[in-house]
Amino acid sequence: VAVAALVMLEGCAGSVNAKRPVEFAEANKAIAVDANADSAQIVSPNAKLDSAKSLLTAGENEQAAALAEQSVMEYRLAVANAELEAAKKEDERVEKELRDDVERKLIYQSILEQETKNGGAK
Repeated sequence: VAVAALVMLEGCAGSVNAKRPVEFAEANKAIAVDANADSAQIVSPNAKLDSAKSLLTAGENEQAAALAEQSVMEYRLAVANAELEAAKKEDERVEKELRDDVERKLIYQSILEQETKNGGAK
């Protein structure tokens, strides 16, 4: 995807406005932070975003836009991984509750059977 974005950006050589992709990358960075993305997964996109900002300041719009787009994709991946981990934890929690409910049901059934036997013997 990043290569395709770079090729597309190279085709627009002189008219690349890198400010918008950098702003978009900043927004995706905030989303990744809010999603509690793994800090190790956002090191690379942070570095690319910082480089994009430097390149933008230096007037290297094409390279700045390409790096910003790459960082956006990496931030999105980090958010998706964070959401996957959260879903796994929720799934584990629900499965544990279900197992606990099944155990409680068996205990209650056992108690009911014993009460029924004891009540029927009187």
